[in-house]
Amino acid sequence: MTVGAQDAPTPWRNRRSDDAADNFRRLADFAPVMIWVADPERNRVYFNRPWLDFTGREESDESDDGWLQGMHPDDSPGALQSFARAYECEEPFEIEYRLRRHDGEHRWVLDKGVPLLEGGKLRGFVGSCLDITDRKLAEQASRRREEDERIARATAETATVARDQFLAIVSHELRSPLNGIKSWTHVLQNLLPDPDPKVGRALAGIMIGVEHQVRLIEDLLDVTRAMSGNLGLVKHAMALLPALSDAVESLRATALEKDISLVTDYAIGDREIHGDPDRVRQIFLNLIANAVKFTGHGGTIWISAVPEGAMARVEVRDNGTGIPPEFLPYLFDPFRQADQGSHRSQEGLGLGLALVQRLAELHGGHASCESDGMNRGATFRVHLPLRRESGARVVAGGEIAGKSTHFPSLSGIRVMLIDDQREARESLAALLSQTGAEIVTAASCQEALAHLALGGGGEKPEVIVCDIAMPGEDGFETLKRIRAWERARPGMARGRRPAIALSAFTQREDRMRALSEGFQMHLTKPVAPAELIMVIANVARGTRL
Repeated sequence: MTVGAQDAPTPWRNRRSDDAADNFRRLADFAPVMIWVADPERNRVYFNRPWLDFTGREESDESDDGWLQGMHPDDSPGALQSFARAYECEEPFEIEYRLRRHDGEHRWVLDKGVPLLEGGKLRGFVGSCLDITDRKLAEQASRRREEDERIARATAETATVARDQFLAIVSHELRSPLNGIKSWTHVLQNLLPDPDPKVGRALAGIMIGVEHQVRLIEDLLDVTRAMSGNLGLVKHAMALLPALSDAVESLRATALEKDISLVTDYAIGDREIHGDPDRVRQIFLNLIANAVKFTGHGGTIWISAVPEGAMARVEVRDNGTGIPPEFLPYLFDPFRQADQGSHRSQEGLGLGLALVQRLAELHGGHASCESDGMNRGATFRVHLPLRRESGARVVAGGEIAGKSTHFPSLSGIRVMLIDDQREARESLAALLSQTGAEIVTAASCQEALAHLALGGGGEKPEVIVCDIAMPGEDGFETLKRIRAWERARPGMARGRRPAIALSAFTQREDRMRALSEGFQMHLTKPVAPAELIMVIANVARGTRL
C-alpha cells in the first residue's frame, strides 16, 4: 500500500498551508492508536499525542532516533533490520517489539508502516503502533498450556508404557512358578491314583489356589488394558444364549457347594449380537460369580435373558447380602468393594464388575445394578445391542459337562522341552513322561542345539516345546537357530519339527507373533496338562501323516 502526494498530509515537507498541518495533527491526536511519521532519511519527525502519552516524553525527546531509547534492547537488532529492509525495498512492514511505557514497563506493540511515494520517489513512511501486550500474554499462556499438555501427555504415555511393561513382567513372573506348581500337582495326582482323602483334598486345594491366582492375574491385566483402551475385541455374529448357558453351567458346581439354586429363564431364543464370544462369556461369568460370592448358603440366583426392543437384556438377581445405597454409585469402579477396610469379608481385587461394565460398553451396551440395601439382594442387568437379522446357527461346543475326557498316549513321541527355569522344565518333563513321551530338556538355545547335534538321525526330538521369555536368546531366536540347523541338513527324513510356544505373555498380539515367527501353537502359562498333552499329540500326528 502506498499513499500519493495528493492523498495524504505531509507535515514533514513543504506544506500547502499551515491549516493542513494543523488539521493533520488534530486528527492524529484523536486517533485511537499511536501514530508516527518518518522522513526519507529514516528519522522519525512526528509523534501524535497517544504516542507521547504512552512514553511520557516530549516530541523533541522522541524525534530522529530518540524514540529508539524506549525499545527493549533484545528487540532492537531485529526491529532495525526490518525498518532498513522496508526503506530499501520501499515496501510496507509489520513488526512486533517491546516499547517502554511512561511507568518503566516494556509493553509489546505492533508497529505497521507504509511508504509515502510521490512521483515514484520515496518521501518517507507513516505508521501506527498498537499495544498488543494482553494478546501476547494470552498467546504465551496458551503456548505454556500446550507445552504443559504435551509434557503431560508424554508423561502419561511413558507411564502407560511403563505400567504395561511392569504388568507384563509381573504376569510373566507370577505365571511361570504357577506353571511348575500346576504340573507337579498333576504329577502327584497321577502317582497317587487312590490317595488318602486328606492328600486328595490337599492336591485339589493346590489346584484351586492356582486357578484363583490365574484369574486374579487375568482380571488385573484385562482391567488395565480396558482402562488404557488397549483391550482388543474380535467381534462377529454370535448367538447370545450359548455363551450365557455355558457361563451358568461353568459355575453350577461352585453354586452347589454353597447349596445355591440357579434358576434360569431364557426367552432370548436364537437372537444374535455382534460380539467377541470370549469376552461376552466373561461378562456373564463375572456377573454370576459375583452373585454366587455374595449369596449365602441355601440362597437362590435367578438368571434371565429377554429381548427388550433393540437390546438383549440379561439379568442376574440374587437374594444375597445386597449393596448399601451409598456404595451403588461406585459399584463398577475398579478396586472397589463395599466391605473395604480392616474387616474384609470377601476375597478378590474388586475388578470383576469393572470389567463387566467396560466390556459391555465395548460391545455398545451397558451394565446397571439395583439393590434395596443390605441383606435384600441385588439385581444386575446387562444390555447388549441385538443384530437386526438373527437366525439359528450351529454352535460349536465342547464336551458335555461332566463327561470324562480320555487323553491320548504320547508313547513313541519324542519331545524337547526348552525352558530356562528348572522347575518348569522338570515338572513338565515329569508330567509328559507319565504319558509315555520320550523327553529331552534344555535350559538354553545352546543346550538345545547341542542336543540336536548329538542326537543322531533317528533320535532327534519330534516336537519342540519352547519357552519364549528366556535370557540371552529368547524363544523366537532359539526357533530361528533350530530352523537354520534343519535347513543345513537337507537330507533329514522328517524335515521341520513342529514347535509349540509356551509363554506367560497372554495377549492376542503375543499369540500372533508366536505364530508369525514359525510356532505352530501358542500355549499360555500355567498350561493345563490336558491341553498340552492334546496339542503335542495333534502336532506330532500331523508330522507323521
